Amino acid sequence: MKERIRDSLESFFISVTLINIAMLVLGMILRPGQRFGYEVFVYPLLYGLIGAVPPLIINVDRELSVRQVIIRKIFQMLLICVLLVAFIFGGSPLNRETCISAACVALSVVLIYMAVNVISWFLDLKAARKMTADLMEFQKKNNG
Repeated sequence: MKERIRDSLESFFISVTLINIAMLVLGMILRPGQRFGYEVFVYPLLYGLIGAVPPLIINVDRELSVRQVIIRKIFQMLLICVLLVAFIFGGSPLNRETCISAACVALSVVLIYMAVNVISWFLDLKAARKMTADLMEFQKKNNG
């Protein structure tokens, strides 16, 4: 459980950073003249929190096959996408501009989800390599 919370926090902070970048890019493309107050800084945190909840809920304690992990990740990504689009556009009127914005947000969610998973994988790989190197050094000291 402790490791799952640590992984969720790591994903949350990576997500918030990437959400800020996506909001900057989408804002410059879709609404370049719009200006905001300081309250806008809370939205990436809310979106990151919404994105961090499904992986905490949709998790199993047993070991999964690669295929099962991929299916679970796809399901999590779709759930996060639906939750965020519903949260952002839930009360908006259905028109062309809203549909374009929602499609751009959905695409951003997919790209951010994939980027978070790739970054997390690289961080885990780096930690695994360090642990392996430390273990090899420990074995050298104890065997010879």
